[in-house]
Amino acid sequence: MRKYYINSIDKYIKACKNDNWIFDEAYKFEFANYVFQNINWKNQTNVQILKILLKSQKNKYTSNSIGVQFIIKGALDLKNVIKIEDVIIFRKIKNGTKIEDVNWKNKGMSFTILSAWLSVLFPEKLYPVPLKGFNETINYLFDTENTKLPKTGLKYILNSQKYLKETEDLLDKYPLQELFISKWNDFYKSKPGLGLNSKTKFSKVDKVWLVQDFHLFVLRNILGIVSEKRDNIKVADSNEPTAIEGRTKLATHMKYERNNSLIKTIKKQALEENIMLNCSICGFSFLNTYGEIGEGFIEAHHIEPLNEREGEKVTKKSDIALICSNCHRMLHRKRNDKYLTLKDLKIIINKQ
Repeated sequence: MRKYYINSIDKYIKACKNDNWIFDEAYKFEFANYVFQNINWKNQTNVQILKILLKSQKNKYTSNSIGVQFIIKGALDLKNVIKIEDVIIFRKIKNGTKIEDVNWKNKGMSFTILSAWLSVLFPEKLYPVPLKGFNETINYLFDTENTKLPKTGLKYILNSQKYLKETEDLLDKYPLQELFISKWNDFYKSKPGLGLNSKTKFSKVDKVWLVQDFHLFVLRNILGIVSEKRDNIKVADSNEPTAIEGRTKLATHMKYERNNSLIKTIKKQALEENIMLNCSICGFSFLNTYGEIGEGFIEAHHIEPLNEREGEKVTKKSDIALICSNCHRMLHRKRNDKYLTLKDLKIIINKQ
């Protein structure tokens, strides 16, 4: 996970303490606990389990209308948020069938909503990914420059899991349990009809939904700062650094970048994949740090220096690394009479 995840968690904790975040998102934890607490695969039939799952969408949860709206909206059949055929498949998973081996052709919901159901029934098997966009939060929080993450479908859900597991391990290091549980218990007391047991610590179902909650926060409150106009964001011209004078290698390189249409195309593609345009070495984002003025800004570094090329050579996408200005300057400084590679600089940063 990138170093600046600490900043994201600090913002998350602050919102949980001072804003209405816990109250606004309490409904999904209540839903998850209601289902997990009431389902007994050994002693209940598929029909009985279906009734409980349907009842979960008729309950009144904290800060929410009846049911869980993203589950209701994600159902393919608006009259039935879940069907007996789904429960039959769920039991197969309970009995050991792998999620990726199931034939989902006749499922009654989108894969994102399917992940929500599976995570409350089998929190030890799956983290919920109940909406699109977690590929962006994963790109933002983790070092995934060389990994193309699926944006939809079952692969989107399954490929997210290892990153969500790492998120859980990280969140375990912070005092979130005390912060959430006291408030949840107050909510439970005000909803006696749900029959939820008071808590003294997180259960597994709480932890997997806390991971979802954190990624949702990053998506909305960090990446979402430009969500309304993301289609209008353009790659910023790299007309800096203006302080570089003369015919230095970096000055020559910056001039080449300004005049190269391939560089602009590479930046545009990177912007479409990750709106934060994180530095591929240190993870810095101009947008995250500077807001609107940093939109679409990143610098391009030729992995093989232009002056070391023999003869004419076509520049390919793989020849370019998108990095921040600080890392760019450091790559153009010599150390022990030679220039650093991207890997060298990343090792130095990690040691610091």
